[in-house]
Formats: sequence, C-alpha cells, structure tokens
Amino acid sequence: MTNVLLFPARNANLVRGVAGLPGIAVSPANTLDELRQGLASADVLLTSNRVYEAEAARIIRDLGRRLRWIQFTTSGIDKAIANGLPEGIPVTNAAGFHARRVAEHATMLLLSVARRQFETAAARLRQEWIRDDVAPRVMSLERRTLVIVGLGAIGQQVARKAKAFDMRVIGISRETAPLEHFDDVRPRVELLRSLAEADALVLTASYDASTHHIIDARAIAAMKPTAVLVNVARGLLIDEAAMIEALKANRLAAAGLDVMQTEPLPAGHVLWTLPNVIVTPHIAGAGGDSTDAIVEIFSGNYARFVAGQPLAKLVYGPSTARAQ
Repeated sequence: MTNVLLFPARNANLVRGVAGLPGIAVSPANTLDELRQGLASADVLLTSNRVYEAEAARIIRDLGRRLRWIQFTTSGIDKAIANGLPEGIPVTNAAGFHARRVAEHATMLLLSVARRQFETAAARLRQEWIRDDVAPRVMSLERRTLVIVGLGAIGQQVARKAKAFDMRVIGISRETAPLEHFDDVRPRVELLRSLAEADALVLTASYDASTHHIIDARAIAAMKPTAVLVNVARGLLIDEAAMIEALKANRLAAAGLDVMQTEPLPAGHVLWTLPNVIVTPHIAGAGGDSTDAIVEIFSGNYARFVAGQPLAKLVYGPSTARAQ
C-alpha cells in the first residue's frame, strides 16, 4: 500500500479520484499541523505550488524523510523551488493539462491590446465616442509577426490560435526543432533579433534562473514602439520596472498581463492605472474543473512509480523512484 499525502485536500473530487486508484491510501491535510502529522507515513506528496509557502517547504524538507516522490497539481513550481524542495526526491508537475485555457486567455489579451480595448472600455465609462481618436492605433493581427517565448503545450496552443488570424509566428526556445503552426523556431540567443521583427510578444515560458527577466530593458528596447506584450506565464520573466518605464514613455504600445511580479497586485500599484495596460488576476487557467485531468496525470505517474520506471513531466530530482 502506498500512502499518498494530499495537501491541500479541499477538492473532494480529487481526494476521491486519487483514493479510488488501486494500492493507494490517501491522507488529507489542509493545515500545517496536518501536514506535519501526515508526513510521518507519507510515501508520496500530492500538492500545489500555490500552498508551497516557506513554512510548508521547511516542514516538508525536515519531516518528509519517507517521501519518494512529489507530484504537483500545478504546471508551475517556481514558489516551491524558491522556498526549497527536498534533495534527491523526484518532483513532477501537471504541465499542459490546462494549455488550451491559458492559450485562450492569452489570445483574448492579445486581441484586447491589439484592438485597444482598454481605451474603448475607459471611453465607455465616460460615455465618450472615440472612434476617430482610437481607430488609427488599432492593430489587425493579419500578417503581423508574433513572437512566442516558451514552446511547451501552452506556447504551441497560442501558435495554433494565432494561425487562425493569419499571423506569422516565430518561436523562441531551448530546442529549435520545427513545430507545427510555427513559421520559424529559433534559439534564445536570437531573441533580440526576433523581437525587432515582432508586432506582438506572448510569454508562455516556465520560470527558472535562465528565464529570470528574459524580457529586460535591452529586450524591450529591441521591440517596435507599436508592439504589444502579453504575459500568461510568470511575472518575473519580465523586468517589470523596465516594462513600466517603456509603457509610460510609449516605447511599448500596450501590455496584457495575467501574471505580475508581486501577486496579488498591491493596491496603488502603477499597473492598475496605466492607460495602456490590461490586468487580469492570474486566471488564465480558469474555466472548468481540472480534477479528471489531474487524476489522469497522477494515475499514469503512479503506475510508473510502482514499476520503477521514469516519471513523466519530471521537473526536479532523479527520474525514477520505486515504491517499497
């Protein structure tokens, strides 16, 4: 019997779905005290990046001596990495399970900033008809160049949707093999050259040391002043101060942001009030129950875990861990 500690365990459907797998005993934990107690007998931790705060991370490192695998229910694990994961334990994520939703949200933001929705929405509140003023700044996506940084499941879905608008799509990634829906795939060393061609930039890359501020002042300076930026990945991919300066100076036309450097975005922050910015509260993955997809990902990896096979969606640590 494999003991699986589920933290948090507020989703009753997820608890039932995991408990229904053969050979598994589920221990739910919703508080730090319950986490401490459950780790004493846990072989596997099923958790979320959202709850992996500093104290939870310390407890897991100190008391998770029996753990042999950690599975995240989220794609991102940046908070967990920052707060410290246990050494020598395989860590897997749920990358790709909500790629279509995130790509849909990215496309919504792209259309909104390209067609100046932030201006027309503000004018509506003023009951002001601004057609002659705003029309010259509206950008059609047709035959425009889109640069996508990060070519995982989300980036590929964004590219697929962009092709429906007849865009030219350039991908930036570590890997440069050709991909469907991309006109060109380039290495990261060609980022600046690619940004100079971009009418729009969409960020879908995972966050780590190599992507910290990948869009910095130099990258922003390489872009056209008419270009727009969309971020549905992580706030720290962008040098936020440099982006804000460029938006204020109209050296960057607009930004659609679902993620910020600090979340929740503090009251009084300039991003709330910049007239050429659309902010959404980290909801790109919302729009339905993801429980079945998470259970499916966990079930597949559990079968590999029992068999001592390499785990899928590995993001940290060794590739295999055999159940006792």
